[in-house]
Amino acid sequence: MLMSDVFERKLPQFSDAVSRLYDEVMKAGKLDEKTKELIAIALSVATKCEPCIKYHVKSALKQGATEEEVVEAVAIAIAMMGLPTYGWSSKILANSIGKRQKQRKNKRT
Repeated sequence: MLMSDVFERKLPQFSDAVSRLYDEVMKAGKLDEKTKELIAIALSVATKCEPCIKYHVKSALKQGATEEEVVEAVAIAIAMMGLPTYGWSSKILANSIGKRQKQRKNKRT
C-alpha cells in the first residue's frame, strides 16, 4: 500500500489539497514545465526518492527535455549534495586542526 493511499482513505481533504498544490506549482508560470521537471529531478535525487526520479524523468522527457539535460540536472544535484559537505567539513577540520596545533605549541612552551 502506498503512503498516498493511506492519506486518500484517512485524510481525503489533505490528499486533495496536496494534489492541488502539486498541480499548481508544476504548471507553467515564470518557469516552463520542462524546467520545473528538471528541478524536480534534482530534488528527487537529493531526497533519494526513486519513484519520484522515474516519474520526473519521464515527465521531463515528455516536456521536451533531452537526455543530456536530465543527466545535467542529476549532476547538479550530486554536486550540490556533495560540495556543501566539502566546504562545511573543510571549515570544521581547519578549526579542529588549528586548535590541535595551538595546543601542541602551548605544551612546548
